[in-house]
Amino acid sequence: MTQLSLISYLGLAVSPSLGGAPGPIMVRPNGHPTLAEAVALADGKADSRIVLTAGTYRLTEPIRLGPGHAGLMIEAAPGARPILIGGPEISGWKREGVNFVAPVSEAIAQRGSRLLIVGDQLRPRSRWPETGELNHESVFDVTWMSTTGGGWQRKPTPEELTRMRFKAGDLGPWLDPQSAEVTVYHMWDESALGVSERDDATRTLRFSSPSGHPPGAFGVTKYVVWNTARGVTRPGQWFLDRRNRRVVYRPRPGEKPETFRATLGQLTSLILLQNAPRVTIRSLTLRGTDVELKAGGFGAYDYTGAVTASGAPSLRLENLTVEAVAGWGVGIIGSPDSHVVGCTIRNVGAGGIRLEGDRSVIADNVVQGVGRQYPSAIGLWTAGKDARVEHNRVTETSYTAILGAGTGTVIEANRIARAMEVLHDGAGIYVGFTSNVTIRGNLATDIVDTGGYGASAYYLDENAVGCTLEGNVSIGIDRPSQNHMARNNVIRRNLFVGLNELRLDFARCEGYRLENNVFLGAKGLALRASEIAIAAMEGNAWDPGSGAVNRTFLNQYAETSTARQAGITPQALRLNRRGDAMFSVSSVDGKGPAIAPWDMRRVGPRPKAD
Repeated sequence: MTQLSLISYLGLAVSPSLGGAPGPIMVRPNGHPTLAEAVALADGKADSRIVLTAGTYRLTEPIRLGPGHAGLMIEAAPGARPILIGGPEISGWKREGVNFVAPVSEAIAQRGSRLLIVGDQLRPRSRWPETGELNHESVFDVTWMSTTGGGWQRKPTPEELTRMRFKAGDLGPWLDPQSAEVTVYHMWDESALGVSERDDATRTLRFSSPSGHPPGAFGVTKYVVWNTARGVTRPGQWFLDRRNRRVVYRPRPGEKPETFRATLGQLTSLILLQNAPRVTIRSLTLRGTDVELKAGGFGAYDYTGAVTASGAPSLRLENLTVEAVAGWGVGIIGSPDSHVVGCTIRNVGAGGIRLEGDRSVIADNVVQGVGRQYPSAIGLWTAGKDARVEHNRVTETSYTAILGAGTGTVIEANRIARAMEVLHDGAGIYVGFTSNVTIRGNLATDIVDTGGYGASAYYLDENAVGCTLEGNVSIGIDRPSQNHMARNNVIRRNLFVGLNELRLDFARCEGYRLENNVFLGAKGLALRASEIAIAAMEGNAWDPGSGAVNRTFLNQYAETSTARQAGITPQALRLNRRGDAMFSVSSVDGKGPAIAPWDMRRVGPRPKAD
């Protein structure tokens, strides 16, 4: 069949004005061409366009785009919002006691799944214990030398990475190794692991793959068991009984088995780009992906996204909604000059948006509900030269909200709230192994320190050099600025407001300048720094009515002495607020000049153009 005959057979338009070149390829659910057929038709035809009409598109394979799709645009028809789903619909539900059960195929039982959605909503997986965590008895008493220092002082053995000793009475015959999975928590990440063996005599679990760090590392002994019958304790929970090839679900009020439908995530990506330049994807909704059962590494980095791209320069993702997926919303690496703009990422198992490439832009996105299954996940992750992360809103993240790496990155006008809800040693905005990063005009609120290595608003970590933190606001965060193994950075004209004693740390740092900042802590200000950490302090102010300004001197991490800190002018200060967008500071008696305002009216996503 000739190309023209194939186009005619599939009912595609041919535009005479383009000299016989095919016009947009229109795709409808359950029609011809299918989306996969349309992608095949566009292969080798530069600057093609695929338009999806409204409806649901269930994919059995990812949409794969390669070099032959240069310039391709995939978008929704005007006024439509097509939905791509990466797993089968599960039907045939029957009532069994208080639960619903439905059969699944042998392929699903063999592969497993970590995601069930009903409509557009994630349903919580079976979990034991119902709340909190169990504590194991494994010990790994080896010193962590920092990432720069090479990691563990002694490399963990395969045995240490694949075994965990549990406490007597915590686990029993109810834990079926064929179905059960375990999350072992570390300090700033976790490992999701299958179980290959349970030995009750030695109270040992053997994992089916290595943990990222040995159980017990950093002195952390927390773990959770997933996907067991015992963990289904409340309405909406489920587990995949792989031994008996069925899904077990505890119904919510009003749900009936004869009308109940659900989706099990199976594909790890819905759209997969490899060496595909200048592709644009816009105005689609993506749901229902799964992830491989393995340790995801720092920031859940090793999990894929609903959109996954490598070597896709000038990629543009616009106005996408990615929701109810087990991995990342978007995961892009090695793709310079790419943009992710105006997207909504919500309720995802891993991270929100990861975009690595020189001159990349992440702008005007809304990311809410990150790390639902893998709490080390990060809301927004950028890496590359001269990248920009601007005007995003990131809320409800289990770990860091925004991470920046590379050189010359600008992180500006972002609104962050409720970060660091689970793990430690992260921040609202975190940068490390980077230089000349500018963090400017951001607003961070409601970050609570839950222990461990702490949580902060703005964090300059290992090998952050020549960076500038200026014009930012943190409200209600007691550790506004965390600094570690960083040097020659500037902290300038920021407003830091805490509920207790404000604490700024500078462990193993040098050459910092603190200029024209305002510190308002209810119980004073504490600086923890070595002799060489802070090179200059000029024009800073604090309210002496809240308590003293003390400096604790450090030798490496050890505290050596404490003294009053000079270089911060005491003033009786009052915080002035106009809603949550405008902040200024003035003297309590009203006679002193007001300190120039921090105008936060432009933080977060800008209005979309009509």
